Amino acid sequence: MRMHVACSCASDGVYAPHSAAMLHSVLSHAGGLEVRVHYLHGPGFPAASRRGLESMVSEHGGSIEFLAIADERVAGLPTLEWERVPSSLWYRIFLPELLPGIDRVLYLDADTIATDSLKPLWETQLGDHYLGAVTNVFMREHEGRAERLGLAGPGAYFNSGVMLLNLELWRRDALSGAVRDYALTNRERLGWADQDTMNILLGRRRLALHPRWNLMNSIVDFAWSAEVFGDEIVEQARRDPGIRHFEGPGANKPWHYLCPPERRALYLAHRRMTPWPELELEGATPRNRIRRLLRGARGRLAGRGAAAVSA
Repeated sequence: MRMHVACSCASDGVYAPHSAAMLHSVLSHAGGLEVRVHYLHGPGFPAASRRGLESMVSEHGGSIEFLAIADERVAGLPTLEWERVPSSLWYRIFLPELLPGIDRVLYLDADTIATDSLKPLWETQLGDHYLGAVTNVFMREHEGRAERLGLAGPGAYFNSGVMLLNLELWRRDALSGAVRDYALTNRERLGWADQDTMNILLGRRRLALHPRWNLMNSIVDFAWSAEVFGDEIVEQARRDPGIRHFEGPGANKPWHYLCPPERRALYLAHRRMTPWPELELEGATPRNRIRRLLRGARGRLAGRGAAAVSA
């Protein structure tokens, strides 16, 4: 059986090494499935990056095709400029037409790492749902966001970093064009660009997946994630994740200087097996070096305090 996996990268190829780590983790956890990668990229994607990805995927028993998205197709669409996220985040909405003979595809952001067999996820029956995705856990200051978008509540809003897409229904209902048109005419409502748009238009036909299939930083870090999923389900996801997602800006990414080393280890284990084994951490500024030293000092002091209390 073949599993179709899609991801995207901007023209500059900066995220190619990160997507390579993600793809290596997928190939390592395919659960006996043949992996076919559909790599979406901008028109100027570097040839060297393409060769490196082809070599790695084929070496691990998979296959890959590269699908260029013309700049005019995403022209005018809103982006997350404050996080320097390029328009490549919109490439995935074109998957139904780019893959005309394929009924479903697993889309993964470049900041995800598979940690268990993906076969159960791939075999999930979507029925009449447009997609399967995990409910998003908001920061406290963003908890009213779903209602402002006209959704039923926080539990109705999904995270788009991991999506099992029902391409057959997307094509039938012309969703790619609908998503693009809505974003172009309602950009003032869309703080989170394509994710907001897909939630507004597709959220009522979303199959809610177990959070182990998109274990976000928010589920790991926020105690109130239990309010969304329940204590038992959150504990299951934390204990036995299927896909780890390092969502969020800056220090949330495993390639950032301020990311805790214990979190970076999972990413590094796969990054070392790619054509880009060496990692130069982002954000290693003098200010961030001081911040990390202070954070370490606070952690040591807290540890000593706990030890003193137990004694």
